[in-house]
Amino acid sequence: MGSLALRKIIYKGDKYYYSSKDLKNGVQIVEADNGAGKTTFSSLISYGIGMYVRQFDFRNDKDNHSEIYSDTNNYVLLKVLINEEPFEFTRYFNPANSNAIFVKGENFEESYPIYRNAVKNEDDWIFSDWILYKLGIEVCEIFQGVRKFRINFSDLFRLIHYDQDTNAQNIYKEHRNDNNFVSDSAAVRKVIFELLVGYQFSEYYSLIGDYNKTEREKNTLRETLDNYVELVSKMGFKITGLSEEELTNQLRELQLQLQKLELYRISLKKNQYSSTQYDKYIHQLREKLFRVDSTYIGLKADKSAITIELRDLLRLKEDLILEVTQIKKIILAHEELKLFSPNTCPCCLREVTRKENHCICGNSIDESQYEKFFYSADEYLDILKSRQKSVETIETAISSCKEELNDLNAAITRLELEKDKIKAQLQEVEKNITNTSNDVELNNVNDKILEVKSNIQTVEQNLKNIEQYEKIQKEFNSSKETLASLAAKLRNMETSLKELMEVQIEKFDKIYSVLIKQADKNVIKAELDDNYMPVINDGVYRQASSYVTRRLVYYLTLINMSIDTDNVPFPKFLLIDTPENLGIDEKNLISTLSLIDELFIKEEKEQGENTEKIKDGEQIEGEKQSEPNFQIILTTGIGKFPEKYKKYVIETLTDENKLLKVIH
Repeated sequence: MGSLALRKIIYKGDKYYYSSKDLKNGVQIVEADNGAGKTTFSSLISYGIGMYVRQFDFRNDKDNHSEIYSDTNNYVLLKVLINEEPFEFTRYFNPANSNAIFVKGENFEESYPIYRNAVKNEDDWIFSDWILYKLGIEVCEIFQGVRKFRINFSDLFRLIHYDQDTNAQNIYKEHRNDNNFVSDSAAVRKVIFELLVGYQFSEYYSLIGDYNKTEREKNTLRETLDNYVELVSKMGFKITGLSEEELTNQLRELQLQLQKLELYRISLKKNQYSSTQYDKYIHQLREKLFRVDSTYIGLKADKSAITIELRDLLRLKEDLILEVTQIKKIILAHEELKLFSPNTCPCCLREVTRKENHCICGNSIDESQYEKFFYSADEYLDILKSRQKSVETIETAISSCKEELNDLNAAITRLELEKDKIKAQLQEVEKNITNTSNDVELNNVNDKILEVKSNIQTVEQNLKNIEQYEKIQKEFNSSKETLASLAAKLRNMETSLKELMEVQIEKFDKIYSVLIKQADKNVIKAELDDNYMPVINDGVYRQASSYVTRRLVYYLTLINMSIDTDNVPFPKFLLIDTPENLGIDEKNLISTLSLIDELFIKEEKEQGENTEKIKDGEQIEGEKQSEPNFQIILTTGIGKFPEKYKKYVIETLTDENKLLKVIH
C-alpha cells in the first residue's frame, strides 16, 4: 500500500533559516533542551504537509511562534517520498498565502488549496484529495443526520502524529480546536481507523459517498418532476394525458391550417366580395350567434338549477347541524340525569315497573312492532354519527356544486364575450353593406390566423414541456437504477468487510497486546472495544502515567500492521513529538520507545525472506533494499530514549544551538 517518508525539512525567511540533514527511513531522532525547537521541528512538518498548527495561525496574537511570527517572506519546504516518488511541498506563513501548498514533482507542478471552502466546485481537488489519491486512499463522505463530512488527510493524520498537546487519556490527536462535533464524533473516529487498517474500507466509504450523492440527486429530481408539473400547470400548459405523437400530429394540422389561411388572405387582398358573399357571411354570423346564444341560455338555466340545489343543500346542512347539536344535548342530559327510558312515566318522569309486552298504561303491545320513542346512550351515539356523516356527505355535495358554479360562470363569461364579438362583427358588416371592399372578412381571417398561431405556440410549448419532463424523468429513472446498483454493491461489500474487519481487529489485538505487555508488566489483558478504543485489564482503573504507554503503543501497532500486512493503507510513517511531557516517567518512556525494535525485527525477517528469493545477479539490488520501509520521526528531550537509539539522532538542539538560525 502507500508509503510516506520525509527526506528534508527547510525553513527560509528574511530573518531566520533552518535546513535539516538528509532524513532516512527507520528511526530519526531530534533531541533538544526545552525551548530549543523540538516542537517547532514537528510543527514545521505538520504545517508543511497541510495541517492546522495553532502557533502558526497569525490571524490572532495568542500563542504565536515569536520568531516565525516576526519573520517575513517565510515558508517551509518539505522534501518527501510518496511511494518512492519524490515531491517538494512549499507552504508560506503569510496569512494571504497560507491556504495553499505548492507541489512539485519530477514532471509535475501544481498548487492546491488546503481548505475546502477555497474551491468553487465541489469536485475540485484540495491538497488533501491529492495526497490521499497518491497514497491510494479514496476520498469519502460521511453523513451524520443532515450534516455531511468529507474525510481529509488531516483526519487520518490524527493517528499518524503523536503530539504533546492532546490529553494523554485520548488516543486520537485532538482535532483542530473549532468544536466541530461531526468531525470529532465517535463515528468519524471509527471511519479513520477502518480506512487506515483496511484498503477495502476506502472503497466502501467512497461507495457510501456515491450512494448518498446519488440518493440526493434522485430526491432532487423527484422534487423537480413534481414542481415542474405544478409550474407548467400554473402556466396553463399540460404534461399528463398528452403524448408526443398526438401533439406532433396536432401541430402538423395547425401548420397546414395556417398555410391555407395565409393563402386565403392573399386571395382576399386581390379580389372583392360580391353581394352573395356578403349575404352568406352575414348568415353564417347570425347562425353562429344563434348557437352561442342557445348555449348561453342553457348554461344560465343550469346555473339557476344548481344555485337552487346549492341553496337547498345549505339549508339541509344547517338543519342537520342543528339536529346534531340537539342530539349532543340529549346525550349529555340523558347521561347526566337519566331522564328517558321505556319505563319512565312521561307525565311525572318517575320510574314505573312495566310488564313485558305491556305499555306503562297497562294495554297489551307487541314490543317488536310499536314505534320506538326512547333510546339508550349507545343508540343516540349511533344516530349522532349517522347525522355527522350526513353533514360530511352534504359538504362534499356543496363543494361540488360550488365548483360546478365556478365552471359555469367562467363558461358564461366566455360566451358573453363571444356574443359581443359576433354582434360587433354583424354591426360592422351591416354598416358597410354597400361597401365593395372585403376589409371585414380580411380582419376576420387575420384574427383566425392569430388564433392558429397562438395554438401553434401552445402546442410547441407543450412539446418542449414534455421533452423536458421526459428528460428529467429519464435522469430520475437512471438515478433510481444507479441507486439500486450501488445498494446491491454495498450489501455485498458489507458482508466481506465485516469478515475483513474481524480479521484486522484480531491482528491489531494480538500485536497491541504483545507490545503493551512488554512495555507495562501490569497489563494482563488488552483488546479493542466496539469503537476501536483499547481496554486494558477490562477497564480497571490504572495510574495516569499508563495512558502515555496505552496511546503510544496504539500508534506503534498501526505502523507495525502496515509493515506486516500488504492490505493496510497506513502510510508507514509516524511523527512522535515529546512523549515525555505527558506524565510518563523516564523508565517507562524508554521501555515503551524500545518497542520500536519490533519494527526492525519484523523488517529484518521480511528482508531475510526476500534475500532468499534474490538471485546472485540481483544481490546488489537486494542490498539497496535493505533500508527499512518505514519512518518514525521522534522529537524528545536530550537522552530521553533508549541508549541503543543514539545512532539515530540527526539533530541535537540546545540553548546555544537552537533550531532556527539567525541570518546575519
